[in-house]
Amino acid sequence: MSDLPKIDIEGDSEPAVALALLRIIMESAADKAEHSRDWILSTYADCLAVVGGAEVAYDEEDEDEEGEESSGQP
Repeated sequence: MSDLPKIDIEGDSEPAVALALLRIIMESAADKAEHSRDWILSTYADCLAVVGGAEVAYDEEDEDEEGEESSGQP
């Protein structure tokens, strides 16, 4: 059972859908680690952007690109 507080999300507004998406992400975390306030707010902002139709770049992708640049690969 999840240690996250129970949150009933009603409606289909973009903020409500983003909050539901954030909840799914937090529940699916493999390590079930507690997340910092900054992580939660940043992830919610990403969820809100995605629900609004934006594409969001992720840190893993940024790290991969940096690794390619430093190795001299295009």
